[in-house]
Order: sequence, then structure tokens, then C-alpha cells
Amino acid sequence: MEDNYKFKVNLGGMIDILSNHLYSSPNVFVRELLQNCTDAVSARIAADTNFTKNDALIEIEATDGKTIIFRDNGTGLDEEEIHQFLSVIGQSSKYDIINSRSNGDYIGRFGIGLLSCFMVTDCITVHTSSYKTPGKVLEWKGMSDGTYTISTIHKTMNTGTEIILENNKKNKEDWVNDYYHLDEIATLIYYYGLFLQYPVYTVSGSERTRLNLEYTLDADKNKERCMKMGKMFLGEEFLDCFNLRSENDLFEGIAYVLPYPVAANAHNMHRIYLKNMLLTESGEKLLPEWAFFIRCIINTNQLTPTSSREDFYENETLYQAQEEIADCISNYFEELDYQNSELLKKIVHIHHLAVKSVIANEDRADNVLLPYITFITSLGELNGKEIINFGGNVFYTADENQFNQLVPFYSQRSELFINAGYVYDNAIIQKLAEKSTKTNIVKITETDIDLMLEDSDMDGDEETEQFLANVSKILRKYDCKSYVKQFSPFDIPALYTINEQAKNARQIQRSLESANDIFADMLSSFGSDISNKTQACMYFNTNNLTVRKLIQTKDQERLKCFIEILYVQSLLSGHFPLLHNEMKTLNENLCKVIDFSIE
Repeated sequence: MEDNYKFKVNLGGMIDILSNHLYSSPNVFVRELLQNCTDAVSARIAADTNFTKNDALIEIEATDGKTIIFRDNGTGLDEEEIHQFLSVIGQSSKYDIINSRSNGDYIGRFGIGLLSCFMVTDCITVHTSSYKTPGKVLEWKGMSDGTYTISTIHKTMNTGTEIILENNKKNKEDWVNDYYHLDEIATLIYYYGLFLQYPVYTVSGSERTRLNLEYTLDADKNKERCMKMGKMFLGEEFLDCFNLRSENDLFEGIAYVLPYPVAANAHNMHRIYLKNMLLTESGEKLLPEWAFFIRCIINTNQLTPTSSREDFYENETLYQAQEEIADCISNYFEELDYQNSELLKKIVHIHHLAVKSVIANEDRADNVLLPYITFITSLGELNGKEIINFGGNVFYTADENQFNQLVPFYSQRSELFINAGYVYDNAIIQKLAEKSTKTNIVKITETDIDLMLEDSDMDGDEETEQFLANVSKILRKYDCKSYVKQFSPFDIPALYTINEQAKNARQIQRSLESANDIFADMLSSFGSDISNKTQACMYFNTNNLTVRKLIQTKDQERLKCFIEILYVQSLLSGHFPLLHNEMKTLNENLCKVIDFSIE
């Protein structure tokens, strides 16, 4: 016959797990006790028809650095409940068990609230009087060695519970003493329980001070109060605020718009509450990634906390809340578009990167935000609305260097050329193209560049043809074709262009120059795959005096020298990094120029 045994729990080990692994700070014992008080009051309101929300009371007292007392006038416990709920580690919430369900008014779920108190004491005393047996007061004493006692005591006490912690922890750290002062406890109560639905007081002698609020935040009804609360709890003078309201009652709160730009990876501090008790200051699980310009105060009654009650489990309800919060932010932009377009324009200007990420990743705000996004163009800074209404053909490039290279040509011709080379711009310009009916917005290609340049009046001349033949031989080693065109401005002698494959080939070649043998072989194989698709062109501007003189040059050595200098100059003008052999060519030819001048 097999014997049955029960696991034994090392309470010291459990406390170590709580303090060093589960909870981020010993502060949470205050939150756990406050949760117990709140749950007890909620349970009494549900069970005792003579007790209402207006009767609820929670008090905290600290005595001369020696004790901390948490009191509530909730259900209290009888002896059976004490054995079941105070003395079993890992038990579910007692109120969930009583009701066989999870009541939305209850915060506690994991039965480890009292256990967390052993981080600051070696003795927890509970005095309790159940509403089922009024006048009978029971005392439970739990010790950090894993033992506990239960006894009936003679004490006058109303229905409810008081939890007493003694400052008697052995080998305690200095920080433990800080918790046994009313100011420190009051600060933590204020921090965790600001929005609790029942009044929470600190008691010092005959003085009672309420710590939590008696009103809800609503930006539509009282924006000034909400802005003050934002400054008080989030530490900022915000640009604006608006309500966060879930259609499915998943959350409610206030979102605040930062008055200065922030990086996309910035970790902003929020105040996220679960059933009106602070859960976390991180909005990573709730707010969309693109909302890094938003800070918020949110309360939720529906989401599921992790075992440490410092974050949320990722589940379908959380994902739904994320979607609804994103909708709230998008709806805010839409309302601003109608009610305060100047403020929307200001927000877009300050948080252009964040707003661009909204447009790039979300379709819901396109119609509202696209008109306000600005781009650098050949005609100055233009917004999305101006681009859509421009009319005709408009070109853009996703390469900032190419924009800098070509913008002089478009500026001279008063044509619109858009720089979409910054983060998110490429995705946004494509959305503009889809929505535009008057303007044909297309990405520039090598063919478009060729068409932009006019045929030269010198094209076809015998002298010009000979020049092109000579230049082709000179540039052959650079795998570059040559043409003569005429274009403005006149002071640009030549224009160098390459397709994407050629650009990739140059990058591979540049990497090869500094790679070790292993990576060199790998890069070489990549380069061989695209080498037959590369295309590089040099357009010589016959409106330029230097080019005209080069066409007339008969000295092949001098022609080669100046053509190679123009080639490298064109690379630099197009912001193309030089390869080693190109830099060497430039230096050698500059020396030749000096020699020519001495001759």
C-alpha cells in the first residue's frame, strides 16, 4: 500500500522568491495590504444588505517607528476562514472561492498578499471580527518561521479586520525602518491607491487625513483639472489631454500629449491601474508602439494581471484593449481636425516622427493626418494637402542623397521633386499617391532622369562622337556609360546616376575592401549575382564651358586626366562613398594637373 505525503514549503525560501524574484520592490507589501482591505470591503457590500459603499472605511496608522496597522470595516473572518485563507500559501482569493467566481470588484487573486509582509517583519498579527459573528474577535499571529496561532481575544472591535506589522525583523536592512513611519506609508498609499473607490485615511492621534480622490477624471467635463492632475502625477506641463474610453468597458482614463519631441524608443512613465489600484508605470503592453508621444493615466477592470500584479498577461482581451486605445488616439486626431486644426498642426510639427509612424502603420488616421505631414521638396517645404493638389506629374525619391543630387535640376525648372528619404516617408508618400486624383506621384527612375535632361545641340557632331568614344574607353573600368545632354544649372558639368543594383554592387565592393577572407568570399558571391544587372551613367552637360573645352581636347592624356577627375567629382556631388581605387585615381590625376601647369 502506498503512503501519501504532503509537500512541505520552506517559508524562508518563499519570502526570498517574493522579495528577490517576483516583486520589483518591497513597496508592494503596502499595495497587497491595501488590496486585502479593498477586497474585504467589496465582499461586505456584496454580502451584507445593511452595509453600503457609503459605509466603507479603510485606515492606516504607523506608531513611533514600531508598528504599521491597516484597518478596514469589511467582512472580517471567522475561524474556519482564517485557517482557509490566511494560512494556506498559494490559495486563490478568498472572495473568489466564497462566490465560486471572480467578482470584478476584487483585486486579489493569488493568496500571497500577507506573505509579502514578511519582507519587512517577522511577525504579522491579524485581529478580525466577522460580520457573521459580530462581537467575537479572533487573533491570528503568523511568524516568518512558518508557524501561526489562532485565539479568541477580549477586545472591543467593530466588524472588520486590522493587520498589524511589527518592526522586529532579524538582521534587517536599514531601509526596513523607513516603512514604519506614517509619511512613508502615506506616500505609498497615495502612489498605489489614488483612485480607489473607497475612502482611505491615515490616522495620527485624533487626526484623520484622506489620501485618495473623491472624483473621476473627465477631460470633456473638466480639462483644466485633468491637466493639473497630469502635471501632478506625470510631472509634465502637457500640450493637451483627451479621454480614453473603451466601447466594451475594458478601460477608462486620460491621455496626455507631450509638449516636446521624444525618441521612438523612449520609455515614458504612465500610471496604469487595475481596479483602481496602481499596477504599473509602463504602458508597453497597452499603448501602441507608435504612441510614444502620449502619456496616460488608465484604469482597467477587465484585464488579467501577472502573478506579481505588476503587468498584464498577453491575451485576446489585452489585444482588444490595445486596438481600442489606438482607436481613441486616432479619434482624437479626427476631432482636432474639425475643432482645432491649429493645435493639430502644432502636434504634427512637434511629433512629426510619431505622427509619421501612425500613418505608416495605421490606416485609420490617414485622411486626418496626411494633409498635415510636411516634406522637403524642390519647391520648399510642402504638406500632404499641397502635394495632393499640386497637379500633373510629381516625382519622389526614397534616397536622400539622390534628392540632394537632383534637386538643383528640378528647382531650376520649377518642377516638384519630393525627398522621401527619411524614416516612414516612403510608406507615407505611397499613401499620398493612392489618395491623389489630381497629381500623379511616382518614384523617379533612371529613365525619368534621362527624359528630364534635354538632348544636346552638339549631339551627333563628329567631334562630340569622338569625345564620347574616348570617354567610353576611359570609363570602361568603372562600368559606366557616357552621354552628352544639356541641362540647367550650367555650372554642373556632369551628372552621375546608378540603378539600385549598381548601388548595391558599390556597397558590396566597398565592404570587400575591408572584409576578412571569409566574408570576402561571401560578399563576392553576392556581387556576382547582381553584376549583370548594374547600370551606371554619366551625363556630360554641353551647356557647361568645361565640358565644351573637353570635347575640343585632342590630347588623350589630358582628356583622361580631366574625365577621371569629373567622374570622381560627380560621385562626390551625388554623395556616393568613394572606393579605394577611385580615391587613388583622384589623387593621381590631381598630381598630373599640377604637372600640366608646370610644363
